[in-house]
Amino acid sequence: MNFIKTGINGLYLVEINPFNDMRGQLFKPFTSSFYLNNIGNDININIKEVWFTKSKLNVIRAMHLQTGEYACEKIVAIISGKIHDVILDIRRESTTYGETFDIELSESSPKALYIPTGCAHGYRVLSDNAIVMYMATQEHSAKDDTGIKYDSFGFDWGIENPIISERDAKLPAFMKT
Repeated sequence: MNFIKTGINGLYLVEINPFNDMRGQLFKPFTSSFYLNNIGNDININIKEVWFTKSKLNVIRAMHLQTGEYACEKIVAIISGKIHDVILDIRRESTTYGETFDIELSESSPKALYIPTGCAHGYRVLSDNAIVMYMATQEHSAKDDTGIKYDSFGFDWGIENPIISERDAKLPAFMKT
């Protein structure tokens, strides 16, 4: 694994070195000691929940996070397919407040993102189907589950009519001021 700092405070791109043989491929997006030794003790690696999403072409799942008592860090990795992943820093005290980081993630080049508390996350599916894995430092809390409307912060998703959920369509707009 290799950790790369991004332009957003506390957000890391994790390059994964897969093991390949005649059976296929093994990749490990998380090893607690490796994260601690490379990022440091200022991160939370106490993973409490893992889930997967399976989405079809042109779905946008965005921009989600948990706040309040159950605010959490996330590790996100692509399992299958290809996505355009986007992070928005909404921490008012952050020097990177309002900034975005985006990257294409695909199964052919395994990578993960370590997303700090206070950053909203979303993605657009670029392949017929995509499976994305999430690891979170808190369990899901409906009262703390929130987000930012995907088209309210100036990011160009490269699509005019995405497939979005009713919930995501009703998320509040990002207000930078």
